Amino acid sequence: MSWLRVRVELAREQVEQAETLFESLGALSITLQNAGADPVLEPGPGETPLWHDSRAEALFELDTDVQKLREALLQADLTATSVDFLDDQDWLNRWLGYAVDACFADRLWIVPRDVEPASEPALRLNPGLAFGSGSHATTRLCLNWLAGQDLQGLRVLDFGCGSGILGLAALKLGAERVVAIDHDPQALLATRENAAYNALLDERLIVSGRVMPGADEFDVVVANILANPLLELAPLLTRVTRSGGALVLSGLLDHHAQLVTAAYPEMNFEPAEFEMDEQGSRWVRLVGRKAENAR
Repeated sequence: MSWLRVRVELAREQVEQAETLFESLGALSITLQNAGADPVLEPGPGETPLWHDSRAEALFELDTDVQKLREALLQADLTATSVDFLDDQDWLNRWLGYAVDACFADRLWIVPRDVEPASEPALRLNPGLAFGSGSHATTRLCLNWLAGQDLQGLRVLDFGCGSGILGLAALKLGAERVVAIDHDPQALLATRENAAYNALLDERLIVSGRVMPGADEFDVVVANILANPLLELAPLLTRVTRSGGALVLSGLLDHHAQLVTAAYPEMNFEPAEFEMDEQGSRWVRLVGRKAENAR
């Protein structure tokens, strides 16, 4: 099957207008991409990330009136930078670019759903709408840490779970219970779907839109989000980490590390681990242990 594809370059203030217009014209899907130098980041709780310059890509049925599309864009002071066709093979190639087939800490395999892993434990995961396929540097940093731990019988909180990759990996690695939290309904759906495919959708997993008041303390808390949310959430993430427990923070660049660690005075942080992405950005993972006498 093929689709008509229309691309438009947008300034930040034009994004909402373009999305509304494409929807009114019958777009089957609308995708926003970064068109500038800003890194692509996972949004914080309640945030919608908007880059300074964006590219909107909309797909339409093949019989869509192209001239009508162009006229509607011009009336809205928007100009299509390209109009072409997209077929199934194009989608497949794009999808495969985000699929991961890798072993973490010589122990845990993350593979696409149709790939047989070299060994177990393995998590079968396809790229989807939610953040977390294992391809991003911050996700890899967290997976390497989790796979290097003895999680047998531990309680784990995956805060900002996205696709559920970190929480589900923890279950594969022996965690007794995982609570996966995200403000995005798409992320909760993706986590449940990935859990079901990996036979992990059972009483050991709780998927929720928020941390319940009076929630249990956890042996391991993982939050792969952004620097600002990590600062804002410091009291909560500290509270739900048990005394002696581990707090794993990522989703931040190296120049934010000192600021973030200062927001968690109850935590004794190990030296930060770094990984570069393809754009040369230096991402960091912080691991802190909560003092035994801390509350």
